[in-house]
Amino acid sequence: MRGCYVVFHKQLGDLLLLEPALSRLAAHHGRPVRLLTRGGHDALVSLMADVEIHTGPTFKPARHLYCFDPVNKSATRALFTPAWHKTCILPCPNEASWFHKLIFHPIIVPGLGDEYIAEYFWNNTPVPAAGAFRMPRLNRPPNDWAVPGLETGGFVLINPTAGWKRKSWLGDRWAAVVRRIRERVNLPILMTSASTDWQISQCAEIERLAEGSIRSLSNGTTLQNFLWLCANAALVVTVDGAAAHIATASGTPSLALFGPTNIGNWHRGTNRNLAVQAPIGKDGTRRMRDLALAPVLETLDQLIA
Repeated sequence: MRGCYVVFHKQLGDLLLLEPALSRLAAHHGRPVRLLTRGGHDALVSLMADVEIHTGPTFKPARHLYCFDPVNKSATRALFTPAWHKTCILPCPNEASWFHKLIFHPIIVPGLGDEYIAEYFWNNTPVPAAGAFRMPRLNRPPNDWAVPGLETGGFVLINPTAGWKRKSWLGDRWAAVVRRIRERVNLPILMTSASTDWQISQCAEIERLAEGSIRSLSNGTTLQNFLWLCANAALVVTVDGAAAHIATASGTPSLALFGPTNIGNWHRGTNRNLAVQAPIGKDGTRRMRDLALAPVLETLDQLIA
């Protein structure tokens, strides 16, 4: 039987970084890869070549199933999915629980270390590869996902929040970034975020401090709109998160700001996709509040130039 199942229930940006491994599986097992994932990811998956999302129970058998995360829901769905061979690939040895050994054979977990996670998953996908690792890719979003009134390349996108609050930068520094972009680029500046109270509040603070230099779409876009914005902006400036990964996969110039997360795991720099990370504090921890404005503006100027 052609094709295979893949189970993955982590966040949007994490799923995007799995795309090279999904492409490798599709090339070996046949198309499409049937993906069992979180609800709400349909729009992203529709932009991946040779992958289709599977909702509801799985009755159609396959020879192979691959699981790439330790989430209990993923293990449960893998258990009840009809596949002869079930393989689990995990980033960290301590993520493998006792029940994984009952469901999956083998469990592949050499350890992520400082490796880029998209390449880690690709390297450890146990099927032959047709070539060398390549960066995650997305097809272009359709035009009907656009925010009305915007054109490709006609705006700059700021995305100052992610799923973790500790990835957030200070509002006054974001306002300074907005002012620098306004000085250097003659384009409207838009701002997006998700819908939790603290994310909306931070965007309101940035909008106030930027004094009319930015248009906030906070909590006002669909996932389809968000994907279109990241793919069609002249520039994306964001904290570490989905917006950075989408921009890179779409070929959009971007600057990602990193705090506590390992920049090696979550960013692969190109001449169009740059990143800046907060310094290590005296206690060995990186915090976004310690990320100074100067290196961000310097890198932003380099990207705009």
